[in-house]
Amino acid sequence: MKRAFTQIIVAAFALVFLITCGERETLLSIAAGPSGGSWHPIGGVVGNVINKYVPGIRVNVESTEGGVQNVRLLGTDQADIGLSIAATALNGYQGDLPYKQSFPNIRTLIATFQLGYLQMVVLENSDLRSVEDIKGQRVVLGPPGHGAIPRQREVYQEMGISFEDFTPIYLPFRDSLQSLGDRRVDASVLYMAPPAPSLLEFAVTNKFRMLPVSEEHRKKVIEKYSYYLSETIARDVYGLSEDVPTLATSSVILVREEISEELVYQITKAILEHVDEVQAIHPSMQAFNPEMAVLGPVVPFHKGAERYFKEVGLLE
Repeated sequence: MKRAFTQIIVAAFALVFLITCGERETLLSIAAGPSGGSWHPIGGVVGNVINKYVPGIRVNVESTEGGVQNVRLLGTDQADIGLSIAATALNGYQGDLPYKQSFPNIRTLIATFQLGYLQMVVLENSDLRSVEDIKGQRVVLGPPGHGAIPRQREVYQEMGISFEDFTPIYLPFRDSLQSLGDRRVDASVLYMAPPAPSLLEFAVTNKFRMLPVSEEHRKKVIEKYSYYLSETIARDVYGLSEDVPTLATSSVILVREEISEELVYQITKAILEHVDEVQAIHPSMQAFNPEMAVLGPVVPFHKGAERYFKEVGLLE
């Protein structure tokens, strides 16, 4: 009897152990972006959707310097999901500058979730009238490691401007705008989807303008780099006096290839079947729809995402 009872107890503990192990959560991390930008809350809602609708998964959202760092974090297995500019993702996949090595393990989860716009902000009484006027000026390009840095280098080069022609400064967005308000810099760049939360905060106590990119230079950039788009920031987004023509690039959600096909399938399904929750987090996401998820991929899709897209008819 004692032996039988002991065996029952051991079996019961073993069963509890197995159940506990079976319920153990899989931890994933999302490399989002800096506070004050639009990517941080977007990464947050993506994480919430995954936590809510994918059983057994717990996602932590990490604040980062931005797209360049996010690609590197995924490529070196320090993050599982990451937001980036599509062109920056391609640089990382191929091992082009600003990277010193390629990251062939990055894959596309969502090809386009929003467009990131070049937004160059100056105070209302600034002498600068267009982006082409930055020679000799103090310009904050964004946080160090942000995906906007190499994109701006490309844009300015087509204007005949190098980073040596002005004083480049690297600060988080809120610090950047504070420096602009204190007149310690001449212009502040926010390369992201409008409206930028930090700029809306800045507008409460400061009057500002946004510098346009001329049609000539927009055409030159687009002819050389296929991933740019000619876009306009509507005046009512920030209460400006006129619309602002500028350039934009797609933003992408990446995932490590090593994440299982089934898990990425479930994550993709959760995001696209709850688009309304994703749209509600930030005004820049209101245009997001399932068709955008397969629009213009520059890095191969993860097999799990591809499987879902084919299943619902988004891909053939």
